[in-house]
Amino acid sequence: MNHCRLPSACVAIQILVVSFAISTFATAAENPNIIVVLADDLGYSDLGCYGGEIRTPNIDALAGGGAKFTQLYNSARCCPSRASLMTGLYPTQAGIGDFTTDKPDRNRGPGYLGRLRDDCVTIAEVLKPAGYGCYYVGKWHMHPETGPIKRGFDEFYGYTNAHSHDQYDADYYVRLPQGRDKEIDPPAEQFYATDVFNRYALEFIRQGQKTGSPWLLFLGHSSPHFPIQAPAERADAYEELYRRGWDVLRAERFERMKQNGLINGKSWTLPPREIVPVDRDDIANGFSGQQNPAWESLDESRRNDLVRRMAVFAAMVEAVDRGVGEIVEHLKTTRDLDNTLILFLSDNGACYEWGPFGFDGKSRRGTTTLSSDTDLRNIGGRGTHQSYGSAWANLGNTPFRMYKHFTHEGGISTPFIVHWPRGFGTRDDWIRQPVHVMDILPTLMDAAGAEYPSVFNGIEITPAEGCSLMPVLRGERLPKRSIGFDHQAAHALRAGDWKIVYSKRMPHDLKWELYNLANDRCETVDLAEQEPERLQTMVAAWETWATRVGVTQKADANQAGVKSRGSAHDANKQSDVKSPKVSNRPLRLRVLVQSENPNGVAIAQGGNQHGYALHFIEGRPAFDVRINGSVTRLAFDSPVHGTISLDAIITGDEITLAVNGGKPIVAKSPGLIPVEPMDQLSVGFDDRTAAGDYAAPNRLRGSVLEYTVNETDVVTTDNDRTLHDD
Repeated sequence: MNHCRLPSACVAIQILVVSFAISTFATAAENPNIIVVLADDLGYSDLGCYGGEIRTPNIDALAGGGAKFTQLYNSARCCPSRASLMTGLYPTQAGIGDFTTDKPDRNRGPGYLGRLRDDCVTIAEVLKPAGYGCYYVGKWHMHPETGPIKRGFDEFYGYTNAHSHDQYDADYYVRLPQGRDKEIDPPAEQFYATDVFNRYALEFIRQGQKTGSPWLLFLGHSSPHFPIQAPAERADAYEELYRRGWDVLRAERFERMKQNGLINGKSWTLPPREIVPVDRDDIANGFSGQQNPAWESLDESRRNDLVRRMAVFAAMVEAVDRGVGEIVEHLKTTRDLDNTLILFLSDNGACYEWGPFGFDGKSRRGTTTLSSDTDLRNIGGRGTHQSYGSAWANLGNTPFRMYKHFTHEGGISTPFIVHWPRGFGTRDDWIRQPVHVMDILPTLMDAAGAEYPSVFNGIEITPAEGCSLMPVLRGERLPKRSIGFDHQAAHALRAGDWKIVYSKRMPHDLKWELYNLANDRCETVDLAEQEPERLQTMVAAWETWATRVGVTQKADANQAGVKSRGSAHDANKQSDVKSPKVSNRPLRLRVLVQSENPNGVAIAQGGNQHGYALHFIEGRPAFDVRINGSVTRLAFDSPVHGTISLDAIITGDEITLAVNGGKPIVAKSPGLIPVEPMDQLSVGFDDRTAAGDYAAPNRLRGSVLEYTVNETDVVTTDNDRTLHDD
């Protein structure tokens, strides 16, 4: 990967040029003020300036007076994208390779701590030495243990724990540092988090302006992430619009994208409605692995329910836009707008969770049709917890494939707008160079004249991966580079016009796909079979990248004899793994493992409600059975190594575990698994919600040689379930 941040001499020259025209009402320093506005789960085309029908006039005005990008990439999900944006690194280099957690799996390495690492620095930690006051509003989601005040911000209002929360729950949102009184504290019945975040953004801007020094405001909205919530009267305004359905609106978005110049030429083709990722039917609304349904195929009550969900989502987006308008108006009034660098983007693609009808309730399982007018207007109200589903998300990601969680373009493509009149003026074109959220910190450093430290708090710091985008904003081209992606068994690599992508939860054999994005930005024609050598070269490049940035770990001395078949992704290959029926029946399990230092999951089926797992705890064999969320465990006291056989049985009376044919240990059974588990059978890892009492994803250090479940034939795996090659 090429490092392409501008030399400091170039930064100094640009700052000198900009400094001549600073307003007397602007900051005393010559550096710009900086505002980063990050929306949550906003789709690529949800904004009006990107083709959407949602009313976003204030964001659109920023785009019209600044620059807009067609190929800004994110890291497929909220907290990995935030970690990358905040540090200028890939997510694993920042410590949040897949998700935040209090129980990191140390076998996966420091890339999966589930919090920001100590050997990275944040935007605030870089800008404060350059004289900036640093303020944060909204969602943090990089673990409260490494919260905003600990990582360089002076003032904070919002929440540091969890990915989302009820927008009406006033007591949940906090003011930091500890001991600060809330400057804005509306009565509980008037509280709506998005509005309060907007008000706090203005409050912190005013505080920054009073100092006479340049300031940074990071406004990390939780809107429009689920639970979709907005005051009913705001959603009312969108109902008639969304009665037209996703098929009509998706086609109209595509046409508007042609008209506004975002889509250029014949390289963009609107794909068919996207599939619903493979999952349990009650989660996928009965459409697991199938195409999202046609709007007109749904009955009226279902359409009414879905109209309201999308109307609430749109009202959330409009509330974010309203806050942008209030900020811009304030900056105009105080004559700070011309020398304020404003960036607007989203953290990932639109969210499919889970099926075309969305979900109801915090369990996020399935949905019921709400038909009465009262019930419909309650969608998005206080105490509700609902999503809008995969079909509306497919509209949000127009014209791309797939969604958040995935590394197809729909999961990792972000609308990106930059506005700085004094810095580069107005760009009438669309900037089409591929860039990444890790480029934002180097861009802010370039604009602010800040330096990325090699040592911080006595710790050697990982060099920034990102590139300054200031040359791009002024009409230049970046040096050639590749950009890598990985998120929970979804991989990709972008190199020039070419992209490989390996997905998960697809209704076909998992494999690497190959696309020429110059000719096929929407990934409609897989060229893997026509270009096998290019594919192999790019897969090898992805594997090299994955090892370099800590996605995968190099085998240690204890693993030197472990054989791996094929490329890294084979460890997740599920095409030969069949998920047996396990509900309401006794189970007999057997797995044969080869490892000199086993740890992690050998086989698992199920999730955090029902399932089972055969695994190792630092060499000690263990058998977990989960019923209704509770885990019963059998575990041996002594570690084992070499070639290891595990035999386990579940009956209505007892569960047993034996190692290498020896005497089993026995416990009272929690019962038979009552329903088919939510997650499929995984071999050599558990990649989603944990079937056992461990943190997921969880991968095996070693190889699964063969396994059986009940009366199925022995499945030999040719040693391809090898840890640290995923």
